This record gives sequence, structure tokens and C-alpha cells, in this order.
Amino acid sequence: MMVTSHSPFFVDGLKPEELWVLYRDEHGYTQAKKASDMKGIPEFLKEGASLGQLWMEGHFEVGDPLTASGGPKIAVSHKPKESPLR
Repeated sequence: MMVTSHSPFFVDGLKPEELWVLYRDEHGYTQAKKASDMKGIPEFLKEGASLGQLWMEGHFEVGDPLTASGGPKIAVSHKPKESPLR
């Protein structure tokens, strides 16, 4: 059975191996990633964090609820661009 939710409180009641995050890849295909397989999630949970907290704080690799962006996180370069006048 599959249940969908946007509630961090519902997510808090799940185990990381029970939580699959659905998202669309760069080609538009639906993908799924298990929370227990996401970098850092098991370690945060061992320290007392909850899945709902981690999701709302943007620690999941995909499915960021704050940006309404479901795809994988892309590293952003904070390197200043060179002026084209040089």
C-alpha cells in the first residue's frame, strides 16, 4: 500500500526504511529514494532528529518541501562571475 502526505507530523511516525520520497529527474521521469539511503539521514536520526524535522529543514537529497522542488539537489557555486569587460 502507498500513502502520500505533505505532513511532517505524519512523516515523523515512519521509520526511515518505510519512507520513500518521489521526485522527477531531469528528464521528467518519476524516481523514488528511500530516506534510509540518503546521505546523513541515519546519523541525524541516531542523534535524536525526526524525519519530519529533517525533511522540513532541507536535509533530504530530494523532495524539498520549502522550494516545491522535487528533483535532486544541485550544488550551487558561490564563486563570483568574472566581468565580461576583462
